[in-house]
Amino acid sequence: MTKNTTEPGYKAVLVREETKLKLQALGRVLPNRNLFLERRLATAAIEYCLNDGTARQAMLDLVRHIVMRDLETAETPGP
Repeated sequence: MTKNTTEPGYKAVLVREETKLKLQALGRVLPNRNLFLERRLATAAIEYCLNDGTARQAMLDLVRHIVMRDLETAETPGP
């Protein structure tokens, strides 16, 4: 049986595995973990970058590094 992970008002977004692990680690150290669920932290981070010009530019600058990681991952042979 497949676990239903959909939440009303949310859509799936792909993130790199290391990003998801960082997000999970952040969620574990915050007080009131029910308030700071992973989906809410991810949504807040994305909204912040989309709505703040300085954050948006920093995010776009970071994309180049993420592209490089994607290329490195794609070139690494699997098990």
